[in-house]
Amino acid sequence: MTTKTKFRPSPALVISCVALFLALTGSALAAKASIGSRQIVNGSVRTVDLRDSAVSSPKIADATVTADDLGTDSVNSDEIAENAVASPEVAPDSLTAGDLGAASVTSSEVADQSLTQDDLGPNSVGSSELQAGSIRSSELGPIIQVSNSTPIAANTSGGVSVQCPAGTTVISGGAQPANFGVEMTSSLRSGNGWLYQAKNNNGAASTLTVFAYCLTGGSSN
Repeated sequence: MTTKTKFRPSPALVISCVALFLALTGSALAAKASIGSRQIVNGSVRTVDLRDSAVSSPKIADATVTADDLGTDSVNSDEIAENAVASPEVAPDSLTAGDLGAASVTSSEVADQSLTQDDLGPNSVGSSELQAGSIRSSELGPIIQVSNSTPIAANTSGGVSVQCPAGTTVISGGAQPANFGVEMTSSLRSGNGWLYQAKNNNGAASTLTVFAYCLTGGSSN
């Protein structure tokens, strides 16, 4: 007959195990609390060691982030505080038309009397953009007159035109027949000049002279 003896640890063994457990736990806690900056080798912490969103604004020293730290197109208008970018922060000639959105610059962004003729494109200013009484005679170039003459045969219709010279813009025109009996049928702008058409009701040929009045310093449409 086999007799089984139940194992009972002695008090001394129990005390020894408890002491060992406390010693090991205390060492682990001590080790966890003892890892500081001095225990980390410079350059040993990598991106993969950081959790997502682990680095927040309080962890970043003021004025330490530079343009080299930013990705292409990573900063847009939502990240820029209102009125945060002033002229001293913008390098001269650094912004181009490609940096501006469509219709992003309005009259409120343009300083008074800051635009010159060089800033305006051809035909960019029309009558609707001009204030009543805003153009003075001193701001207009001299007006020159050009003319051309053509005979119209008896009892026939004909026309004559004249063009303003380069560097000028036609602003008006008209015509003068050589004698009575010439009936105007149309008088209108044609290109950068003037066209006058008429019917000669006389029994003989009559010369028709057309005039165009041209503003110097303008550009033709």
